[in-house]
Amino acid sequence: MSNITFKVLIKLWLQEVSLLLVTVGIAWSINHVVAYSIFIGGLIFLIPNMYFALYAFRYRGAQAVQIVLMSFYRGEIGKFLLSSVGFAIGFIFVQPLSVLFVFIAYVALTIMQWLLLAKLA
Repeated sequence: MSNITFKVLIKLWLQEVSLLLVTVGIAWSINHVVAYSIFIGGLIFLIPNMYFALYAFRYRGAQAVQIVLMSFYRGEIGKFLLSSVGFAIGFIFVQPLSVLFVFIAYVALTIMQWLLLAKLA
């Protein structure tokens, strides 16, 4: 992974984690269940996306097109599996849980990532 790409990813992750922690902090003062539901939804988004980014951007260059393509496919499969397992673990083992706020946090971070990436382009 190039140094520039890694710096951009770190900046993006720090912005996402900061938003998540501020939101959880505000929600904690209102409702504890909502707060940790938001936190779990955020983790379900962040962990698989970090995995994908680290896995998919390991290789660069025109010489390694096949390797780059395979790393993207494997990264996406891993991201999907991690997301699925994250939702399953959250829904099965965390009680009480506000499913609505888990999904709201997941979707909000997804939209935030799209906006931040569009700003970079």
